[in-house]
Amino acid sequence: MNGPLSFRRYRAAFFSVVGLLATVTAFTLWNELRTNARIDELFGAALEREALIGRIRVDAAVLENLVDDHIRATNDDARQLADAHMEETLADAKEARLAYTRDLPSGEKELWRRFDDTAHALAQSARVALRFSNRREAERARQHLEAELRPIAEQLNALAGELAHKDAEVTRALLHERESLRTKTTFLGALMALSAVALALGVGASMAQVLRRQEHTIQEQMAELDRRNHELDAFASRVAHDLVSPLSPLRGYLTLIRRSESVTDPDVREMLADAESSATRMAELVEALLRFCRSGKRNEGPPCELDTAVSAILLEQDQVAALNHVVIERKLARHVGVDVPAQLVQSIAQNLISNAVKYSAGRSAARVVVYAGREGDEAVLEVTDNGRGMTESVMERLYQPFFRAPEARGLPGQGLGLATTKRLVDAHGGTLRIRSATGVGTTATVRFRCVALPRTEPDAAPARASSQPGALASVR
Repeated sequence: MNGPLSFRRYRAAFFSVVGLLATVTAFTLWNELRTNARIDELFGAALEREALIGRIRVDAAVLENLVDDHIRATNDDARQLADAHMEETLADAKEARLAYTRDLPSGEKELWRRFDDTAHALAQSARVALRFSNRREAERARQHLEAELRPIAEQLNALAGELAHKDAEVTRALLHERESLRTKTTFLGALMALSAVALALGVGASMAQVLRRQEHTIQEQMAELDRRNHELDAFASRVAHDLVSPLSPLRGYLTLIRRSESVTDPDVREMLADAESSATRMAELVEALLRFCRSGKRNEGPPCELDTAVSAILLEQDQVAALNHVVIERKLARHVGVDVPAQLVQSIAQNLISNAVKYSAGRSAARVVVYAGREGDEAVLEVTDNGRGMTESVMERLYQPFFRAPEARGLPGQGLGLATTKRLVDAHGGTLRIRSATGVGTTATVRFRCVALPRTEPDAAPARASSQPGALASVR
């Protein structure tokens, strides 16, 4: 239970780290967006307040000029036009003051009150000057303009400058506060991210330790399994060898008794023949089992030429193929060396070629093609037949010991041939691939690493010509 529980804890810790990092990332992004939006808002508000102050200052200057124009007017129409312009200017200044008071920073309230009072005083002073001008008291109106209105306008302008400066200071303070908050948030996010990374490193180190322990355990188990497999193979080999020993004299005795003149009953002779045949099959099965047990180990022996080893088997299989009306076509390239002893190559070729002949027998125009050559740096042995083929379900169990396909039950064999061949090929670093289709035929391909062999032939020129991958000897 410790293993699964540990993995569940590590998985929970991993997802916690991922969640923490995702939370930090989302919070940092949200705070950055919110801070940027707030900064944009502060800048916009500061610019708007500065624009409103500018409007009021311009309105104050325009108001002073309009009063002067009113005083200098020579007729009622000019005075009425100046009155109308002055009312528009006063209305615009009032609208600007009302707009400024919205979202007014607390640090500007006292200064704004003085500015607003001065603006009211300026408006009142302008109206007083207009009354003097409307009563045709131009000199008095001019004196009022010089003595009252312009000083108030100058004071208003000065207060507007102070207000703009104060607004800039407040805005800078707010921006500094936002930047400070952003820095704190970034520091907090970085701290959380570092914590998550540290936790992830801790989980990773702990997981690596667990995996190393498990790998060590697996290696020990594999070594133990390999040892037991060797013991099992050795046991099976000993058992097979011990079984073969009494079978040979048993078969001999049965043969002698069957041929003895003292046995005259035909039924007894038939039973003795069946017993002799069963003993023979038993011996063959034990020998096949012995070969299977020995096939899992690499046999250290000298390398051989592929075509020479295969040719020896083809000489043996010619008679069997002729009896079964099967044509064997050879395509053998010379001087293709493999790092496998000759007797093992012959055992592999024997099994593949005999299977091809056996499962092609009885077919019309039965043919087996045996190819041995070189492809790149690989030596290839390929046996192709046009026999009955195999189904996919049979192909899935093809290398299982003692497995025989339903359609092969009536044919001789123990079900160990391909399993033994596969173990032999694997033990010597090769590959075995079988392709088959029902009613079409089967192709078995064996690949080994190709090695260079010393040349002993005196006729060097023919040897060089035949050593090419395409130099095939086709014999029927």
